[in-house]
Amino acid sequence: MSPISRRKALFTGLVAATGLVIPFGGVATLLTAAPAQAAPGKPETTKVELGFIALTDAAPLIIAKEKGYFDKEGMTGVELKKQTSWAVTRDNLELGGARGGIDGAHILSPMPYLLTTGAISKSKTPVPMVILARLNTQGQGISVSKEFLAAKLKVKSANLPQVVAKKNATGDKFKAAVTFPGGTHDLWMRYWLAANGVDPNKQADLVVIPPPQMVANMQSGTMDTFCVGEPWNERL
Repeated sequence: MSPISRRKALFTGLVAATGLVIPFGGVATLLTAAPAQAAPGKPETTKVELGFIALTDAAPLIIAKEKGYFDKEGMTGVELKKQTSWAVTRDNLELGGARGGIDGAHILSPMPYLLTTGAISKSKTPVPMVILARLNTQGQGISVSKEFLAAKLKVKSANLPQVVAKKNATGDKFKAAVTFPGGTHDLWMRYWLAANGVDPNKQADLVVIPPPQMVANMQSGTMDTFCVGEPWNERL
């Protein structure tokens, strides 16, 4: 890491997870529809639209597409569709590929569980999901603005309450960015703040920013810290 990038504190090794999911029942728009039956040695369908966010843990999908692995398995109509945020991914999964959405996605945990229960679906209707693969269980990070370089904030920082209080005293509340409410980045940010004596519900403003927009927002000074997957921590 260059000396410039070390102006921000980066905490790695946080355990979060993203995965590849599809709605239960295949790619039909009706969630109660029975799965298609495949002939021996052939896939149930050759066409599927998969969403992804610009994060390194989307690499398995991108590599599979570029290297022709989907085609090799008879999935000749696989399309990868870049999503602008986890909220858009959620909405497109709920919509389904047949109605202009997507059939599956690289997605943030625990969103599949929250969709299955209907907790985060727009209509509050359960959208049963199936997790096909875990794409990432490491590599998340918390980055802190260079404004707090002198504080030498770390995973364990007894001085964090003083740093936050000083910021709040200016009338500009300490802002912590996460990628989706209730997602792993939200949980880790809350855990880090609380473990160091800062009440995330009262002493900080938690704001939702899509992963690709984290760096620009940090550089423009609209946030004080963020939690996101790579490559965005390394891009600072």
